[in-house]
Amino acid sequence: MNLEMQIIREVSNEAEDFYQDAVDLGHHAAEALKARHRSQMTGLENIAESSFKTSDVFDYIKKQTARFPHWRQAPSGQAAQGFGPRLQAYLENDLAQSRDNVCSHLSGVNATSISDTSYEGKQTRRRIYLLLIRQFIRSMVVEYEYQVSQDANGQPRRER
Repeated sequence: MNLEMQIIREVSNEAEDFYQDAVDLGHHAAEALKARHRSQMTGLENIAESSFKTSDVFDYIKKQTARFPHWRQAPSGQAAQGFGPRLQAYLENDLAQSRDNVCSHLSGVNATSISDTSYEGKQTRRRIYLLLIRQFIRSMVVEYEYQVSQDANGQPRRER
């Protein structure tokens, strides 16, 4: 199997592992942003899907967090981080660890080392990181959409 297919397989495996985290953050987004700020979530998803740089995603999150208080809002009844800082921390820390796991596993399976010392290794690591971020944000936005489509009783909202 070529390296590209191995990368896709490993990213998919990692996505299964962090799916519940995406669900949790999607729920937090629904609580903080509500349905009236849907365009901000689709904007985040569009940036993640179209960008060639992880820094574009982080810059969008920082800008939204700075501009809008609901991005800084913690879930009701909890003394936790706001949505924006929590999302940024997750992407910077947890997904960076997932990237390292994928690279380590691929280096073990593939004779080629994916290190952060060579140019090719750095580019591959950045690509894997961006793929993981895209997958995470995609899952999180789906959960957000699902949550805002439900009423207080967990039933689908009716169109009026």
